[in-house]
Amino acid sequence: GATYYVRQTVGDDTQDGQSAGSAWRSIARLSTAMHAGDTAYVGPGLYREQITVLNDGQPGARLVFVADATGQHTGDPPGVIMITGAEPVDETIFTPTSTPGVYRADSPFPVLGVVEMDGSQRRYTRARETKAHLTDQLPELDVVAKLPSSHFYDEAARVTYLHTSDGQAPSTHEIELIRRGAGISMTAIHYVTVMGFTFRHTGDAGIVFFKGSSDGIALDNTSYGSRQGIRVYGAPKTLIYRNTLFRNDNSGVYFALQSTDGQALANTAYENVKGVRWSSRSVNALVIDNTLFDNLEAGIALEDTDGGILRRNSTVHNAKAQLLV
Repeated sequence: GATYYVRQTVGDDTQDGQSAGSAWRSIARLSTAMHAGDTAYVGPGLYREQITVLNDGQPGARLVFVADATGQHTGDPPGVIMITGAEPVDETIFTPTSTPGVYRADSPFPVLGVVEMDGSQRRYTRARETKAHLTDQLPELDVVAKLPSSHFYDEAARVTYLHTSDGQAPSTHEIELIRRGAGISMTAIHYVTVMGFTFRHTGDAGIVFFKGSSDGIALDNTSYGSRQGIRVYGAPKTLIYRNTLFRNDNSGVYFALQSTDGQALANTAYENVKGVRWSSRSVNALVIDNTLFDNLEAGIALEDTDGGILRRNSTVHNAKAQLLV
């Protein structure tokens, strides 16, 4: 297959992307360019874009996305290759409402999340996903008034409401608004490998293997500040190997909707709600050599599934259960 290069340092999208000297600047160019057997090398930088994989791989001819952190292939100085779903804003666009601690701003685009970059970089709580709203029927705006580090996007009015972590004006923080759902995503795509990237603050997950996909591999990635670090949804035979997944709202990695024969090997997951999770008949899980600590509920969660094999996992200080079955 072909080899493509993306370099934020010197790349130019008018070039052909087929050598380090004629690299593209935008990773989104890879969405349509990559075909079975192709490899992409991405140089260090912060990419505020998304790759949506549109072409299928084949057995023995995978699509391979490589974050070239050493610069061996792109020729760049060593560094992190980070993909984010968030955009910085001018914090002064937020004005106070009549409710103390609650601020609002017009948002012409949907806001999937809010994050304070000057803090822990954990996403704000979405008011619509809280117990106070879902069970107690408290209006979303009232939830925001009640909860620091929360937000509500009013789709009809196109207005974002937020409550900062300390109740102070957003202008006292470095705020980013999450606009994109994933860093690298695919639907009904097979034989894709993603390796070495850092993902942060997406609406859904850093990497999404979605309905009908299979035989995907996520290797040596870091993913934090999203709903899930890596999402495997209706995507059997997916390997999640040696990734670091932390401070995600739901799980470090979540195998759901009959994502059968999923493997989580040698990953590190901490400060998520659940470290590694299977549900909805995602049977025959293989869970080996993972390190899972300080998650808000469980280290390993097996829900509505069976046939799992668990060996040599280290779980400690997970708040409610080290192993939840």
